[in-house]
Amino acid sequence: MTNDIKEPMNQFGKLFQQKAFVFAAIKSTQSENDVRGNERGQQRVLRLLFDKDSLTNSQIVEELDIRPSSASVLVGKLEDNGLVKKTESPDDKRVTFISLTEQGRQAITKARQFNDDLSDSMFDALSDEEQKQLTEILTKLNADLEKKSPKWDGPRGWKGNSADGRFNSPNFGGVPNGFNFRK
Repeated sequence: MTNDIKEPMNQFGKLFQQKAFVFAAIKSTQSENDVRGNERGQQRVLRLLFDKDSLTNSQIVEELDIRPSSASVLVGKLEDNGLVKKTESPDDKRVTFISLTEQGRQAITKARQFNDDLSDSMFDALSDEEQKQLTEILTKLNADLEKKSPKWDGPRGWKGNSADGRFNSPNFGGVPNGFNFRK
């Protein structure tokens, strides 16, 4: 591997070691002002309801691909925090619709604004054209890695350090079986 080929990986490594970048990445998944809504699952439900208006528990389960019991727990926590409300269907008393309260709508609006501001701040060193190029490059890299990566079922499929050309690093802990960075 030549130095020219190594340099992008070195720059990625440096980027991920920048405290500001790591902070921004973590904060981009959290609401700035609402500590109660910071859990990832709760945020997913809030964003879904913001976009879909009102859904049943079954629809939330289907949309987010989660277990019914998980959806019930998430909705219960959000309801306890005043972020969602349940409304009985006028047509079928067995059906309950879940929707955002005004407080829930404000929480998502604030979180989205925070994410927009964070993104603007992180990438303001790049021109609009450079941001477009970066997006295209990262999209291409993600698509290529997706094609190269095997499907594995959790950590059981991960292989440790090997001498057969697979990526190995004592700090990384190995890669999934069948995943080879070299062609």
